[in-house]
Amino acid sequence: MIAITIILLILINFYGFLYSLLITKYNFSNVQKIQSKIIEYEVLKKRLPLILFNVSVLIFLNYLGIRFFDHLFLKDFNSILICLIEILFVLIIDDFFFYLLHRGMHESIYIYKKIHKIHHRANVPIPFEYIYVHPLEWMSGMMGPFLGMYIIGGIAFESYCMYLIIRNIHEIHIHSGIKTSFILNIIPFYGKNEHHDMHHAKRNGNYASTFTIWDYLFNTKFKNI
Repeated sequence: MIAITIILLILINFYGFLYSLLITKYNFSNVQKIQSKIIEYEVLKKRLPLILFNVSVLIFLNYLGIRFFDHLFLKDFNSILICLIEILFVLIIDDFFFYLLHRGMHESIYIYKKIHKIHHRANVPIPFEYIYVHPLEWMSGMMGPFLGMYIIGGIAFESYCMYLIIRNIHEIHIHSGIKTSFILNIIPFYGKNEHHDMHHAKRNGNYASTFTIWDYLFNTKFKNI
């Protein structure tokens, strides 16, 4: 399980780097950009030290979690249907936790200035900037999925792997600055790229990530999205 998790995290973040490289160095999908500003490759290079540090710590913490605490959060595989329910439940709990945490980081002037402002150096984000954050920020955010896993009484390792893929690939895409695929646009309350891109442009509102329903419920969604 440890080896699979580490390989999975490396592949996911390599995808984030490659996607960012294509956008910044080779002008990939410029015609599909949400904002007109072009982000140069130099920006990606400046961001890399903190990003790589965060990815390294993320991998190490996953190693520790599976090595010593798997009995608290993981259980045996049951069925594909149960796995799908587990994934959906953890995504919902994680996303609601993220909404509250994210909104709190904006509404607290001190926390925003000392922690969250690092992430908002990007008014026009690129994919790999999903983890260009203060280490305390993403570590706090990691409490969300484990809270969901604990509440449900643990999930299968297969479910955890699928959660990692879905959640992180989605985060990479909503930071891409590229318009959402028309196929994804038909999913109700799906957190589109435009939704999060507007958050970076305005630095306020649109706090939700995976599901936009929280912004609708708590009246924090920009009206023009």
